[in-house]
Amino acid sequence: MDRGLRFLTVVVSGILCVLGFVAVMADGAENDEISLLPRPAQLPPDCLNVGPGPLPPRRGPTSKIDQTSALTTEQAIVQCVETDMEAIGAPGAAVTVMVDGQVIFNRGFGYKHQGRPELVDADTRFRIGSATKMMTAAAVMQQVEVGLVNLDAPVTDWIPELSLSGRWPADSITVRNLLTHSAAIPDYYEDPLGPTGDQALGEWAGTLSDVRLHAPPGTFWNYTNPGFALAGLVAERASGLPYRELLDTRIFDAAGMSKTTFDPAEVVASGNFAYGHEPNSTGQPTVWAPDSFDSWVASPSGLAFSTASDLALWGQLLMDGGGAVLSDSSTETMQRRQIFVDYVPDFHYGFGIFAEIYNGLDVRQHGGNLVGWGAFLLWVPEERFVVSILDNTLIHLTAAGYCIVDAVLELEVSPPPDYSTDPETWGRFNGRYRFMDNHGDLFDAEVTKDEERFSITFIDPDEPGPYQTDLVHQYLDTFIIDLDGDQVPDPLFDLTFIHRTASGSKTMWLRNRSFVGRRVLPPRRPYGRRAPE
Repeated sequence: MDRGLRFLTVVVSGILCVLGFVAVMADGAENDEISLLPRPAQLPPDCLNVGPGPLPPRRGPTSKIDQTSALTTEQAIVQCVETDMEAIGAPGAAVTVMVDGQVIFNRGFGYKHQGRPELVDADTRFRIGSATKMMTAAAVMQQVEVGLVNLDAPVTDWIPELSLSGRWPADSITVRNLLTHSAAIPDYYEDPLGPTGDQALGEWAGTLSDVRLHAPPGTFWNYTNPGFALAGLVAERASGLPYRELLDTRIFDAAGMSKTTFDPAEVVASGNFAYGHEPNSTGQPTVWAPDSFDSWVASPSGLAFSTASDLALWGQLLMDGGGAVLSDSSTETMQRRQIFVDYVPDFHYGFGIFAEIYNGLDVRQHGGNLVGWGAFLLWVPEERFVVSILDNTLIHLTAAGYCIVDAVLELEVSPPPDYSTDPETWGRFNGRYRFMDNHGDLFDAEVTKDEERFSITFIDPDEPGPYQTDLVHQYLDTFIIDLDGDQVPDPLFDLTFIHRTASGSKTMWLRNRSFVGRRVLPPRRPYGRRAPE
């Protein structure tokens, strides 16, 4: 396809960042033919909008482990990790496993920096990306406990300067909406690298007047990093402490997470840290140092550094009822199934935490991905089990996590559930949908199921003609499309049909993390490039 669709540029830039094809290099900053990026100004904005991918977690590579011989638990864990590291190309990783509050495995794998001899050990620090959201949610819940925050009150009670454009105003968003990714806030930071300092979140919140919500808050789950930045500001305003100071003193220190911080200088000074690695078009990875970039605005959604053992302590704390950080009630609320994610049955979200059933177990988990680093924390309360995995490429080692669950808990590996649906039923999705992307741009799309194909045709007022692509089924009501016209559907790009709203009506939505469409009658009037005021 020679011409690109303008309205997909935000999606393309985000996916390119996730895939790592970011062709930026520091002037003269080369080392062993691997580019090292030391300057914050070089970070593409969409690279701070990454997080857990759109698809449900990959199941573990247990079938690839040698099950013909008797493996010790330690050997099985090592095979789980090394198999997944090879699959995603991770230079290094660190893993901690706890059972009944005791560490049974704690070690590093591979290298801190590809092409250099320094090995990862159990105390090596990594960025943990969106795993930070759990700590942000806990900071909010501390303020709920002392009566300073009401989860169902408007967010403007704490952020009065927050003003939005479009049909749904800022005061229609509740704190609960922020913590459950149901605020319908576009997942895009216009300028994630500024402002800086203790007042950064408040300054940023006052610049959102052009932002338009995708849907009425509470309508459905859709992952959004800026929503958690606002949640961090709520905790800051209610506590009277700047966000980073609040997390340092009342979350990290109180939890005993002595090696967890937001400060890149502290991480570099420690001397024991992993560099972030991303593949790029040169065949050699782009490498990020801990101080290559920092963002005070994006901190609540995913900028903390930690170790595998510190992160495992966090999972243990949530299983144990909150320790010195939270009450039993707050930890239960955070882990409760607050909202259905609309992917597969029994896949829900709490407050910064995914809840699911895996192999008959009631599991809690959250991953993190951020330009060069990955993190994955999973715990099984009924088994008193925690696994924490950090790695230094931007795809987290999810498969290794589930593989370790199978190995340590000696679970019988079951075939994956069948989430297929009858193509004859897909005609119920037929119709026109009006979309708004994360930049506020509008376009239409027509979904059509006929005897030959199930497809979507995008109609952009700023393009000379429509673009049609097949909708390829993934599971239940989620499909993927060929984004770039190479005749290969993109597994990172999903569209999910949603059949309900908070009020229970039958309005149907078509959701993607980068744009959301609402089913409408044929257009009644022309409309411009931007959403109406």
